[in-house]
Parts: sequence; C-alpha cells; structure tokens
Amino acid sequence: MTHITLKGERVAAIVSESTLAMSQLLAVLLTSETAASALPAALPAAFPRASSLPDNHLKAFAGELREAVAAESPERVKRVLDDWQAVAEVRAGERPT
Repeated sequence: MTHITLKGERVAAIVSESTLAMSQLLAVLLTSETAASALPAALPAAFPRASSLPDNHLKAFAGELREAVAAESPERVKRVLDDWQAVAEVRAGERPT
C-alpha cells in the first residue's frame, strides 16, 4: 500500500509492485542526462497528441516533465501533462485558442 494525493487530500492506495517499480525506474532514468535526452523524441509515442508539437515544444515539454518527475510531485506531473495536452490540441486544431 502507498499513498497518493487526490484533490489535495492524501489517501491510501493499493498500487502493484510492478507499477511502483516502473515509476521508480522512470524517475531514475529522467535524472540521467543521457536517458533524458531521448525523452523529446519519445513523447509522441507515449502521448500521440504531442506529434503536433514542433521540436522546440517537445524539448520544453520534456524539460517540464522531467522536472516534475524529479520533484516527485504527481500533481505537478498531471499539471504538465494537462497543460501540454492543451497546447497540442490547439496546434492540431482540436481546441480553440
């Protein structure tokens, strides 16, 4: 069992060991400059809407995501993902500006 924050409230959650292991591995990889340098190119595969983003946006998205993961802040990760999804939707013409 672990704890997560939902709507500002810390609650107990059952999370599989494999999910926790993947999360820990991602956090470690993102602290490695070599591994993190591949993140901008990998984002469109993980988040298909990101394929509408130009390279400079992908690099900024990767940087913000890396910082949020390194800060161990699920809320910040969610905010980064939500914000960049909105940018990608606007660029793809799926959302008005």
